[in-house]
Order: sequence, then structure tokens, then C-alpha cells
Amino acid sequence: MVDGMDEITFQIRRVQRFVDGQSVTKTKLALTAGLPITTLIGMESLDWNPRSSTLRALVRAIDKLESDAAKKKARDELRLQQEAAA
Repeated sequence: MVDGMDEITFQIRRVQRFVDGQSVTKTKLALTAGLPITTLIGMESLDWNPRSSTLRALVRAIDKLESDAAKKKARDELRLQQEAAA
């Protein structure tokens, strides 16, 4: 972990950075995680402390969103290579 940060704190910060970095909106993250948007109220606060089940759902959602984005990028790059070869 980073700077002696425990796994839970690391994942909480990961969720916060993901939304703060505008990778995805709170609404999209909540929907992907199967959570109500109200669950993410106050998540910007350093003392935000989600339930473990909430954090697990959010981490799974981020993993899915990142995986989907990587697959899309790979498909786009392949398409561009195929177009260049044609």
C-alpha cells in the first residue's frame, strides 16, 4: 500500500479519486455499483466512511468501468490499425 495506508483506506481514496478525476460521475458510479446515489453524498470528505458492503460494490464498479474503458480503447486502436492497413 501507499505510505503505510491500509487496504480499506486505499480503496476509499481510490473511489474518491475516480470521481474527483472525472473518470465517471457519482450517478454513473452508483448505478454501476447498484447503489442509490444518496450513498455517495459526502464522499468528497476525508472522513467519509462507507459501509464495507458499499465499498466493495464501489470497487467492483470501478474495476468494471476501468475494464470496459480498456476494452474500448483496444478495439478503437485495432480499428485504426485495420483502417491504416487497408
